[in-house]
Amino acid sequence: MCGITAIRSISPNATQTSFDELAKQLKASTAAVNHRGPDSSGIYISSDNRLGLGHARLSIIDLEGGQQPLHDEDQHIHAVVNGEFYDYDRIREDLVQKGCHFQSHVDSELVIHLYKVYGQNFVHHLRGEFAFVLYDETRQLLFAARDRYGIKPLYYTVFDGKLMIASEMKAFLSFGWKAEWDIESIVQIGEQNDNRTIFKGVHKVPPGHLMTCTRGGHIEIRTYWDQMYARSGVVETRSVEEMIEGVRAHLVDAVRVRLRSDVPLAVSLSGGIDSAAVAGIAASLIREKNPEAKLATFTLAFPGRADVDEGPIARRMAESIGAIVHMVTPTEEDLVGAFQKAVYHSEQPVASFHATGKLMLSEHYRRHGYKVTLSGEGSDEVFGGYAFFTPDFLRARDSTADALGIKQPDEAERIAILAEREAGHLRQDHASLSEMSFSDSQVARSMLGGISTHRSFTSWGLDDSVFNAAALNQVPVRDRCLTIAEGLSPVARDRMSSGQWHPLHSALYAWTKTGLTNLLLNSIGDRSDMANSIENRTPFLDHILVDYVNLLPPSVKIMPALQDQEHATEGTSAPRKWKFTEKWILREAVKPFVTPEIYNRIKTQYNAPIARPVRESESDTKPSLSPLQAMLKAKLTKESVEKLGWADWNYIEATLQGYLDSPVYPADGGLDKRARKLLTIASFLILQERFNVPKATFA
Repeated sequence: MCGITAIRSISPNATQTSFDELAKQLKASTAAVNHRGPDSSGIYISSDNRLGLGHARLSIIDLEGGQQPLHDEDQHIHAVVNGEFYDYDRIREDLVQKGCHFQSHVDSELVIHLYKVYGQNFVHHLRGEFAFVLYDETRQLLFAARDRYGIKPLYYTVFDGKLMIASEMKAFLSFGWKAEWDIESIVQIGEQNDNRTIFKGVHKVPPGHLMTCTRGGHIEIRTYWDQMYARSGVVETRSVEEMIEGVRAHLVDAVRVRLRSDVPLAVSLSGGIDSAAVAGIAASLIREKNPEAKLATFTLAFPGRADVDEGPIARRMAESIGAIVHMVTPTEEDLVGAFQKAVYHSEQPVASFHATGKLMLSEHYRRHGYKVTLSGEGSDEVFGGYAFFTPDFLRARDSTADALGIKQPDEAERIAILAEREAGHLRQDHASLSEMSFSDSQVARSMLGGISTHRSFTSWGLDDSVFNAAALNQVPVRDRCLTIAEGLSPVARDRMSSGQWHPLHSALYAWTKTGLTNLLLNSIGDRSDMANSIENRTPFLDHILVDYVNLLPPSVKIMPALQDQEHATEGTSAPRKWKFTEKWILREAVKPFVTPEIYNRIKTQYNAPIARPVRESESDTKPSLSPLQAMLKAKLTKESVEKLGWADWNYIEATLQGYLDSPVYPADGGLDKRARKLLTIASFLILQERFNVPKATFA
């Protein structure tokens, strides 16, 4: 993985920059993302000084070759690439047969030759996680693309008549860009729910999209890939066993292609089935080549917190495959101490210690000599692994279930269970900052086919009470559910609202485009890893695997089953009890690779827990402040909060005092809602300082 940056003048009125000045800016911009690629760096400037490319390299394959920017043999096509392409040998051989001449063995060079052979359709041939910028000097066309799920970040903005593109927004500062709060995006939670950021005029290149910029400065962004699900009502001809075998084969292949590396590789292992499956498959594949080879696993563990500590179960899984076990045991002081670094690298508000824990995990990878890791991210979004998907699974019968021999609740049972699940559906779960929105006035729900999953997203951002009147007046429409619905593809919305997709699949689509891409793969994914120069690979987001799983019936993802067999006969007076097993087909597919303990385990939310403060002595009536409380008290002052320009200090002061006086410690290790809200505000203060953001003003 690497860091990339690019700038192109697209307006006659753009400030003209000399070669030396542009070179200086490019080097500084590249240095800003040096943590993404500390091994080497390079720049390219076009002959007219109107375009520049910068690259910071993390060398993984072809360590001696593969310097970037890349160029074709005629020096007409230039590119900077961040990411990893798989199936390299097969694609390279095909291109060689078509007359291409490679200058290295680095996978990034594929983009140059694929473009020369296939033109703008070249992105369809790429498999992996990536973001890149390619410049065709002859046609003066610039292209920028991001992988199908947004595993790798890519931002763009237009400033002073220049298009700027980079892996991280901090790279824009060297080009003269000035950060400014995007109040509408902050209020509407745009950084999590669509392609906006917290900074005005800065957007993400959407996952699965290709940007083109012509010599005249016309910018167009189009879709090259999107998720497609099985059409409701289509008769399923495969058996359940065939589907299980299909998932297994595709997942094994996804892991296999991601084991290619010229540097040491490890697996991030928790106590869940996702990472355990990756570890088990990887160990099996490694032993096929070398029976003596051992896989290394790293686990975040919290000794003394049996309620949330996954260390013991992860250790047993690792030992079952003969892995080298590494346990990372951060303290609360460690997590709090790393919070500012996590926020700076995330470039968006952070409301928990999820990102901080992952940041500390990546530090240990690096310390032990690893550059590449594999993880289980994306499995829940592909296979339906979250509890909040169950109501949308129940929203309609699966028309394929009966033919597959899968029992379903009858209509009366389905409606009753759905009502029960929705009544308490994440109204105030530990992950939220505020109550879920139940006031979407049916508009957003009708646009999304009636699903409710999207409502949980609205609780993950700041609510109206945090903002002052001037900020709220600036944003008259604050329906966060509508923000989510309008941010999705119109084509996908049509499939949802028309019933072409089962509601479960509509829910998976909506969550994938919001929570997965903008939160889990960003602050808890790429940013936490690349802050310490770690390349993480995600087999569950292999698009070939995903395309296969998306066409499977809903009932093999969330499997309904009678929980109480004495009530298993329809027509009895007592109500039948049903259970719903998330990721059922994945469990069956990976059963040969995981321990029975992992196979039978119910999904547990990952949390980096906070301990209760202790009293200094028996005479103390009040315990001392915890490290988190002390940090928040020091950070959130009247002066600092009012400097934001959009926050209501009176509300924040009262919230802070309430949390300091009587904190709540959820049983699952999550944070008090007030702590999450206060951490979010603290995040904005950190970003304001690091990006030199001026105080927001309102006319």
